Amino acid sequence: MTGRKIAYSEIALSKRKAIKKEIKDRYGKERADKFSEHISKSIAKLKNFPELGVSLRDKYELDCDYYMLFIEHNYFVYRIHDEMILVLEIFNEKEDFMFQLFGVVTTSQDTLDYWDE
Repeated sequence: MTGRKIAYSEIALSKRKAIKKEIKDRYGKERADKFSEHISKSIAKLKNFPELGVSLRDKYELDCDYYMLFIEHNYFVYRIHDEMILVLEIFNEKEDFMFQLFGVVTTSQDTLDYWDE
């Protein structure tokens, strides 16, 4: 099926707006609008190519149907439904989204030791 609708969960929509506001406050309206346009165009590609992102089931051997798409230093986590793509969450590249979503530790012991965490 092609031409699915794009929908955002409340938390994903709230985070997207917060990111745009932060960019606007730091770098100005023009950069924030450019950011938003790039996100919209990238997410829109999922309408016709829903598996464009990385399957978390395949990459991390998880029992879930989530995908992630990396755009503008952020991970967009989404699910594919029959008639829509639902963006569930957005995480900055500095966040450990795997731990926040599933409790899966992806940081190596060497990294933890280096940062004394």
